[in-house]
Amino acid sequence: MSAELLEDKYPIGSQPRIHFVPYIIFCSYLVSLIGAFTTVELLHRRLSGSGWRSWVQIGGCSVSFGLVAIWCMHFVGNRAIILGDGEQEIQLYYSSTYTAVSAVLPVVVIFLGLLVADRFYKGSKRAITRYSALVVCGVCAGAAVTEMHYLGNYGTTNYRLQLSWPHVYGAASIAVGACLISFGLFFHWSGHWVNFIWRRVIVACFLALAVSGMHWTAAAGTWYEIRGYHEGSGQERNVNLIIALCLCLFACAVCFLLGFLKQRQQRMLKDRAQQVVLAVATFDPEGRLLVSQSGLMPCQTITRQFHQRTFDEEFNTTHPVFHWLFRVTRNWSGIIELIPSMREHLQSTGYIQTTSSPTHAMNSRSSMDGDNDSSYSATFRELFCVTAQEIARSLDTSLQNLGCLYEDVLTTGTLLNRIIYYTSHGNRAIMATDVATAGKDVEAGIVSPILFGKGQLLVLTRKVDTTEGNRLQNLGYRFANMDQVGDQLARSLQVPRDDLENLVLRLHSFSQRDAAVPAKGAFLASFLIQPSPSVQGLEVVVPRAIPDRLPMVKLSSEELGARQLQLLGTFNGLSLDECLTRISQRSSTGSEDNNFLELFQTKITELLHDCPEPALHRAAFSARQLDIAHGMTGQKEMSPATVFAFCGIKEIYSQSLQSLRLRTIPLSFFQTYLRSYPGCPDHAILAQKNHKEFSSLMRVPSVTRAPKAGRSSKWPSRLRGKTRPSQAEAPWQPDSSSEKGLVNVAQSPSENVSHPWGSIMVTSTQNMTINESNKEDGSLEMRDLGVTAEIGMAETERPTLADRLMSITTGFRDPYAARALPKDLYYGRK
Repeated sequence: MSAELLEDKYPIGSQPRIHFVPYIIFCSYLVSLIGAFTTVELLHRRLSGSGWRSWVQIGGCSVSFGLVAIWCMHFVGNRAIILGDGEQEIQLYYSSTYTAVSAVLPVVVIFLGLLVADRFYKGSKRAITRYSALVVCGVCAGAAVTEMHYLGNYGTTNYRLQLSWPHVYGAASIAVGACLISFGLFFHWSGHWVNFIWRRVIVACFLALAVSGMHWTAAAGTWYEIRGYHEGSGQERNVNLIIALCLCLFACAVCFLLGFLKQRQQRMLKDRAQQVVLAVATFDPEGRLLVSQSGLMPCQTITRQFHQRTFDEEFNTTHPVFHWLFRVTRNWSGIIELIPSMREHLQSTGYIQTTSSPTHAMNSRSSMDGDNDSSYSATFRELFCVTAQEIARSLDTSLQNLGCLYEDVLTTGTLLNRIIYYTSHGNRAIMATDVATAGKDVEAGIVSPILFGKGQLLVLTRKVDTTEGNRLQNLGYRFANMDQVGDQLARSLQVPRDDLENLVLRLHSFSQRDAAVPAKGAFLASFLIQPSPSVQGLEVVVPRAIPDRLPMVKLSSEELGARQLQLLGTFNGLSLDECLTRISQRSSTGSEDNNFLELFQTKITELLHDCPEPALHRAAFSARQLDIAHGMTGQKEMSPATVFAFCGIKEIYSQSLQSLRLRTIPLSFFQTYLRSYPGCPDHAILAQKNHKEFSSLMRVPSVTRAPKAGRSSKWPSRLRGKTRPSQAEAPWQPDSSSEKGLVNVAQSPSENVSHPWGSIMVTSTQNMTINESNKEDGSLEMRDLGVTAEIGMAETERPTLADRLMSITTGFRDPYAARALPKDLYYGRK
C-alpha cells in the first residue's frame, strides 16, 4: 500500500481496530507452559541452602521462567495481535533496547523472589516467616510478569499505548494471585513431597495461567495510537519470534534431558535393588528420615553380588564377614586410617577406577571369579569401608559420625505377582514392583505371589540433633515422613510398601537403642539355645527389643555377699522347677536367708513372665557368678554387673516361641554383640588385627596392569570383563579368608617375617599392677587407665558371656565333656 493511501486510511493519532488469531493465542500458552514446567523441574531438583550451587540453580530457574515462560510467551502472543487489516507498515515493531531490558529485568526480580522463598520458607520454623517468604516470592513473580509485559509493549516504535487502568490492576492481580497459588502449592508440596509428576504439572499450569492470563487481560485493555509507519520489508518482526522459538526449543531440550536423566536414574535404582548396597538411615529428633531430592536414602553400591564360596553359603547375620562389618562400624577409628590404602589397592586391582567419581566407581565393582575365593573376603571388606567413606564425603561428615550397621541384612529386588497397595488416602493404586510376565493358568484361579530376593541392603543408622539436621538440609537433603516418600522408596528398593514401613520403624528404633551394658548389680538371666533350622549352628533366645542382651531381671542392685552366694550355690545344677519346689519347702522363719530366697523366688517368677518358654522350666541353674561385660573386671570405681543364668537347650522340633517379645538370633552374632559394646577392649584387639591384616597395603604402590593383547585400556573394566592379576602382577595377597580377624588363629613365623613393620600397633589397653608390700597402705593398682605402646602380636580376645554360658550348658549336659569345645560346634560352619 502506498504511503498516501496508508496515511488516509490510518492517519497519525488514530487507533486501528484490533483482532486476535486464536491458534497463536493457544501456542503462546504452550510456550509459557513449557517454560513454566522447565522452571518447576529445575526447582524440584535444586539444592537448598546458601551455597553457590544453590544460587546457580535458582538462577537457572529464574532464567527459565523469566526468559522462556514470560518473555518468549509475550512476543509469541503479540504475533496474535493483528492491527487494522494486517498491513505490514502498521503492525507492532519493537526497540532492541527495550526488548533486551525486558528480558533481563524479570530474571533479576524472579531470582530475588525465589531466593527469599528458598532461604526462609524451609529454614524457618515460624509460620509467619514462611508465609511472608511465599508472599514475597509470589509478588516478585507477579511483578516480573507485569513489568515485562508493559516494558516490552512500551518498546514499540510506531505506536503510543493507551491503557485502561482497571485492566492494568486486574492483570497485575491475576499475575500475583496465580503466582502465589503456584509457588504456594510447590513449596507446600515440597514439604509433603512433590515427587509426583502430576503435581508438578499442576504447578506449571498455574504458572502458565498467571503469565497468559495477565498478558491477555492487559492486551484487552490496551489501545494503540499510531505515531508513525514502519519502513521496510517487515522481517524485523520475525527476529523476536525466532529468538523466542529457539529459547522454547531449548527449554524443550532441557525437559527431555531431565526426563532422560530421570529414566536413567530409575534404571540405576532398579539395578541397584539387585546388588549389594550400603545405605545410611539418618533420623532427626522428630523421627523423620533423611532422603535426597529424589526421595531416596543416601546410598552407594558395594558390589554387584556377594561371592558365595559354596551353594549353601548366604551373606546374613551368621556370616563372619557381617560380624566383622558390625564390629568395625562401632569403632570406625580403628579402621579409618587404613581406608586410603584400601582405596589404592582396589584401584590397582581394577575394582574401582582411578578417575571415577563415587557414582561411577560403583559400576566397576563386581564379585570375583571362583579362583580368588581366598582374597574376596578381604576385598569385600575393603569395598565396604571405601563405600562408607564415599557416603560420608557426600554427607560432608566424618566416617566416625556415619552411624552403626543395622543388625540384619535386608533383601531388596523382590518380585511379586500382582501385589498392589494404595496411598495413605486410598485413592491411588501403586504397583510395588514390575509385574511378572510369566504365563498364568486362568483356570487355576488366583496365582500365589512369587517372592524371591535379588539384592541385599546394608544400612548404617544414626540419629542427629537439630543443628546437624539443619546442616544436612543446607546440603540439599530433606527429612521426610513415610507418607511422603514411602512410594518412591518402595519402588527404588523394589519391596512392598508395608514391608518398607516396618523396616523404617525398626531402623528408627535401632538408632535410639542404648548399646551400654548394665553398670552394676546382680541379674538373673535365661540362656536358652536351639539348633538352627538350617543346621548351620545354634541360635539363642533374646528379647526382640534388645537382642544384645539375654532375657534377664535384676536380682540385686548391689554386689551379692558371701552368704548369698553360698545360698545360690545350693541350687547349682537344679532345674527351674526344682528350684521353686525347694524354696517352697523351706519353713518361713523371717531370717535374712529366707528373705533372700523369697526374693530369688520372685525373680524367677518374673523371669518366667519375660521368657515363658517350656524349655526354661527344665533349664539348669548355674550358681557361677559371671560378668556381663568381659574385660572390665577389677574396676574399683564401679563394680561390674554380674549374672546368674538358667541354661537350657530347646527341642529341635520346637522352633516357635511362646512370646512375641522374644526372638532367636545366631549364637555367633550374639557373641558379636557382646564384643561391640562401648568401651569393650575387643575393639582395640580387632583394630590391631586389622592393621596386621591390611598393613601391607600401606607400603604397596599403585600398580597399573598392562592391558592384554586385543583389549584396549580405554574401555571400562565392566566392558572388558573380569580380569585377574597374575602372581607376578599381584603386589598384595594376604590371608583374607572370612575368618580372618574374627577368630583367633595362631600366626606362622613366616607371616611375621613377611611384614616386619605390620605387627606394630599402639593399643588402648593397659594392665599394670604395682604392689609394695613393705609400705603400709602403699599399694597401687591400675587397670585400663590409659594408653600404652605394645609391640608384638594382638592379644587374645577373652571369652564372652556367651562362651562361658555355652561351656556351662555343655557341662550340665555332659559332665565329662571338655570345658572348651571347638567353635564349629558352637557356631556352625564358617
